[in-house]
Formats: sequence, structure tokens, C-alpha cells
Amino acid sequence: MMDQIILTYIVIMTAGGVLQLVLAFIGYTNRHVFAGTKTFAWLSLFSAIYVFGHALELTSTTGEGIMFWVVFQYLGMPFSAPATLILVLQYIGLDKHLNRKTLLLYFLIPVLTLIIIVTNDFHHLFYKQVDFVQSHGALLLDMTVGQWYVVHGSYTFGTLFVGAIILVWYWIKTKTKHWKQLLTLLIGILLPIITSLLYLLGLTPYGIDPVPIIMSITGLLYLWAIMSTHLLTVAPVAKDYLFESMRDAVIVLDLSGKVVEFNPLASQLFPTLKNGKQIDAIMEDRGGLLPFGDRINDDSVNETEWNHRGKYYQIRISPIYKRDHILVGTAVVIIDITELKQVQKQLRELAYKDGLTKIYNRTYFIEKSKKAIGQDFSAQDSTAVLLFDVDHFKGINDSFGHFAGDDALRHIVYITQGLLTEEMLFGRYGGEEFVVLLPGYSLESAAEIANQIRSSLEMSSFYSKEEKITITASFGVAVIENISNPDSALEELVEKADLALYEAKRNGRNRVYIEINESFREYSFIYH
Repeated sequence: MMDQIILTYIVIMTAGGVLQLVLAFIGYTNRHVFAGTKTFAWLSLFSAIYVFGHALELTSTTGEGIMFWVVFQYLGMPFSAPATLILVLQYIGLDKHLNRKTLLLYFLIPVLTLIIIVTNDFHHLFYKQVDFVQSHGALLLDMTVGQWYVVHGSYTFGTLFVGAIILVWYWIKTKTKHWKQLLTLLIGILLPIITSLLYLLGLTPYGIDPVPIIMSITGLLYLWAIMSTHLLTVAPVAKDYLFESMRDAVIVLDLSGKVVEFNPLASQLFPTLKNGKQIDAIMEDRGGLLPFGDRINDDSVNETEWNHRGKYYQIRISPIYKRDHILVGTAVVIIDITELKQVQKQLRELAYKDGLTKIYNRTYFIEKSKKAIGQDFSAQDSTAVLLFDVDHFKGINDSFGHFAGDDALRHIVYITQGLLTEEMLFGRYGGEEFVVLLPGYSLESAAEIANQIRSSLEMSSFYSKEEKITITASFGVAVIENISNPDSALEELVEKADLALYEAKRNGRNRVYIEINESFREYSFIYH
């Protein structure tokens, strides 16, 4: 009759197998949280196969039955160790090293182990000899191990040991606040290693493998961690993975200004970045361009801008404190704001430039012109304004479409800008009407410029949708001398030029008319 201790052993193992199935179900239902939950589900399933197989092995009364359940155990047990290592890599954010090729390598030895134990009767590579002994009412397996058993055992222990080392390394490096989760995973690895060694050394009671019992304990530990610390149900964020994934360049310095840590974006900006190197030396390698100055280790947050190789960056220099508010270093975050600067530039241009023609809009032209007139106006003999309007502009829109009308306005601006100098102010006054301020110009010189623009427009043409279009414009020119009130001078000039423009249109268009003592004459008749 089976010994009560053996029977208790079987009951505990069976309960542990059920617990492993529960854990597998939890992992499967949370498989979309992060990759490690799916691996945890497989690991729990492998463990359940091993535990149930061992329990059924102990209940068997024949050698054939025992060997069947031994083979059944190896459907799960060899795969548990590499699955544990994969789970560790996924948990700490090193799953970028996992792909189809590496996974095949991880599971190559377990697959070969399964094949070899199934076919052991033909080659005896796993068990050289198999015997059965009666102990405490149970028929137990007594075997002599073969060469592949050593390979399988070494791989299993080695894989679990590497997983434990990685967890300890990560714990020391990151000092993560999720230490309970890490400790749970570490215990889940170390307990099976220790008990397996005791079993191989013959130090376990009744000579029975204690690992299935230990798996019941680790299963309870995992269940506790899932319920209390949200192990595997809330995706762990590895600090290194988060640090490397940041879209900004980050450099961490210690109190002496040496580089402690940096992410890939920072190394792209500063190729000579190296842990332990002084930040000043790195800046010298880059021409000393980055404006750190004496703000390193300052106890306040500083921000500045940096223009480097046509790109704009915002640099935020922040102190790093321990919990007791002791300064331990500095974080330098370098943010690419080139796109933001371009948007800001566009917005500024919209405030003073016409969106279609890119010259001054009416509001800004008036503001700029008043300032120009007001600057030392007493020293200027005269100031002129020429106002011109496109002839028959509606006909261009009606005949060729509004896109052709837009092309016509841009063409006029292009021709006009080629004839103006830097001190002249050029703006779109409205619709198809344009205005030019000529500070210090006489009536004759202003009229000559207007005629040059008129003639150039008449002689030039442009194409819109392969249609050749020729345009003309009518001009009005006015001048004011001995300015007494610069604020009202511009309004007076534009009003007189507008009346002259009206006369040019009324008398046939494509003409330049000037205002003289409230009368209007065509420019060509007076000066030519």
C-alpha cells in the first residue's frame, strides 16, 4: 500500500499542476498587455505538463506506465528553462534580441531532448539503463544517465542561471521600484535550480524529484505577485527601453560634469559622447557651440536655444535630486524645435506679408511707411507714392480662371521687385492694386520708376496652362514736399495717387498719371 507521505506528495503536486493551469489561463487572457504575458502562459503550461506527468508517474504500478509518463513530462519540462529566459528578456525590455532565428536556437536543445528520450530504447543516449525499485509503497524509477542527459541538464541549469544573472544585473543597474516583481521572478528561477541540484546529489527525501513540489510554491508566489503587484497584468516599462525610445536627445551628467548616461539621439548629435568624459571636452570637439556655460549643476531649471547646422534646438538643463533633495547631477534634454520655428516664422510672415504674393500686406505697409516717413522727415526733400492697378483683371479671371489670376498677380510682383531698390516699400494694397513708397524721391523720379514698371509689364507675358497672357497696369503717382505731419502724410499721398490712378484708367489705361497741384497729367506728355 502507498505510503501516506507519497500520497500527500502526489496530492500537493496535483494541486500545483492545477495552479499552473490557472496561471496559464491568466497569462493567456492578458496576452495583449505585453509580449511576456504570452510567454508566461506557455511557461505555466509547460510546468503543468511536467507536474501532472510526475504525479501520474508516481501513481503508476508498472514499468511501462512509468516510462510513458516520464516521456510525457518531457513535453513540458525541457521547454520551461528557455521560456523562463525569454520571459526575463521580455520583462526588462531586451526582447529586441528575440526573433525567429534566436527562438529556434533557444528551443533547439529541448526539441532534441524530447526526440532523444522518445527514442531512447534505440540508442540509450538519455538513459543508459532503466531499473525500477519499490519504495514506501510506490514503484520508483532508478536510472543511469547517458551523455545527452548531461547535455540537457547543463543547458537547463545554464539557461536558468543566465536568466537569474540578468535579473540581478538589471536590478542593480536600474534600482527599479518594481523590486517585488523582480524578486518574485528571481525566486521562481532560483528555487528550481537549488532543489534540482539537491535531487541530483541524492539529498532529497525518498529519492523523489522535489521540483514539482517547488513549482507549487512558485506558482503560489506568482499568483500573489499578480494580485498584489500586478505582475504581467500591467506592462512593465523598462527604464533603459524608455530612455532609448525618447524622441529627444538626453545627456545625464554627474556633479563633476562627466557624462553618466546618454541615449542614441544624443550620440547622433555628439558622436564623441562617452561615459566618464567631461561635457566641456565634448563641446570642444563640436567647436564649443552648445551653450551649457556655468548652468551645469545649477539648482534651477534653465532653458536656452541652439542653432546648429540649420536646425533649431531647445536645451533644457534640469537638476537631478535624490529623495532627500540632495543634488546628484544634471539632466540635459535637447529638443528639436526646427519645425516649430518654421511654423512660428510662417505665422510672423502671415502677420505682415500677403499670403499669395509674399510682399507686405496693406496693414503692415501702412505701418512700415509711417515709420519710414517719420524717420528724420525734415531732412527729406520729398516723398512719393505710386499706386497701380491691373487693367481688365476681371477679364483674366473670367477667361482663364482664378488660378490664372493668381499667376498674374505673382508675375506682376516678380517684375516690379526687379525694378525696386531696398529702401522702397512695396505692398499689396488690395485685390489687384499695389502700392510703392519712395522715400526722398521727387515727382519726376517716382514717375520714371512707375513708367519703367508699366513698360516692363506691357513687354512681358506669362503662361498659365499653356495659355500666353499679356497684362498691363495703370499708375497714379503723387508726391509731398516739406512734410509737417508724418502721421497724415501717407494718407494724403495715397489719396492723391488714387485720384491720379483713376485719371489713368479713365483716359485709356496702361498709362502713368501724376498729381500736380490738384490737377492730373500724363507722365509722358510732361517729361518726354
